[in-house]
Amino acid sequence: MTNLPIKISARNVDVFYGATHAIKSVNVEIADKMVTSFIGPSGCGKSTFLRCINRMNDTIDVCRVTGDILIDAEDIYDRRVDPVQLRAKVGMVFQKPNPFPKSIYDNVAYGPKIHGMASNQVRTR
Repeated sequence: MTNLPIKISARNVDVFYGATHAIKSVNVEIADKMVTSFIGPSGCGKSTFLRCINRMNDTIDVCRVTGDILIDAEDIYDRRVDPVQLRAKVGMVFQKPNPFPKSIYDNVAYGPKIHGMASNQVRTR
């Protein structure tokens, strides 16, 4: 292992989609400034776990995440953590697009809007 500080720590993370237990007891520590990859067959839970790290699963009504995920020793599922600000800090890139449940325009404009780079004015056609 390395002497670098731990950036992300996941302990006993389980994810459920309704009654389906999608991932079970994930325990991992990811060191700061290190490249880490998750490798496995399709459907094994790689993307599901990654979505937990920036709380993208919050947008799925039937999804429930248990366990602890810490970034810089802060519990990202604490009620005081704003998921929008967390997602600005923790970016994700997936093989297939994962838009938010908004219009195409709102999905494209989302990043610039939350960073104050676009106006929040009502658009006209």
